[in-house]
Amino acid sequence: MKMWSKPPSRLEVLLRSLRSLAAAALVVLVAAPAAVSAAPPAEPKTLAELLPLVQATYKGVTAIRSDFVQSAKNPATGVEFKESGRILLERPRKYRMEMGLPLTTALVSDGTTQWVYSAPAKQVTMQKELGTGAGPVQLIDDLGRLSELFDATLAPPTTPPKPFYVVSLKPKVAGAYKQIDLTLKKQTYTLQELVLTDVTGGVTKMTFNGMVLGGDIPDTQFTFKAPPGVTVVNQMQ
Repeated sequence: MKMWSKPPSRLEVLLRSLRSLAAAALVVLVAAPAAVSAAPPAEPKTLAELLPLVQATYKGVTAIRSDFVQSAKNPATGVEFKESGRILLERPRKYRMEMGLPLTTALVSDGTTQWVYSAPAKQVTMQKELGTGAGPVQLIDDLGRLSELFDATLAPPTTPPKPFYVVSLKPKVAGAYKQIDLTLKKQTYTLQELVLTDVTGGVTKMTFNGMVLGGDIPDTQFTFKAPPGVTVVNQMQ
């Protein structure tokens, strides 16, 4: 990640978070494969037992949606902020992430076009969804390779036991993040919390509420219509 030459604005931090969290959420939430028995399995005790069950939970899931609360700290200024949002994901390349009520920032993709919206700037930028580098499409291409991409550790059980697991992931190849921590609900393996620590020491946390796996999401959710008075910058040409 490029170091900031001057403290970024809160808007810049939000937009960077949206881009990165879309990628991270996709690789975590829709991780593929490994079949499991239809009978409820015994509670896993080791990472080797847990990861296949987590991945199997999302096998064949084409849509995921959830409300969330994001908190982040700007490592350059030390300023913290918290904002609510929602995320919609649909395999293989569609997503919508919104933050703020009323809406302040949004990142939307129909798999071909990406819209980046900023209410404070009164601007929406249209650009090609390239899916390269650490972007959402590339991460989707890497589904089912978590053990190949990350060194994972499972936090030891607590006394008294808590109703969730905490798994830490460290990328094997250096990138924007040096650690990703997942909090997963026991038995259902639903993602409860996602904490990303970037290479500058910045920490972003997403706490999910009411996550739904499966179902239909209208295609209209994966396009963006500029509100009145908003400038559209078309970079598709």
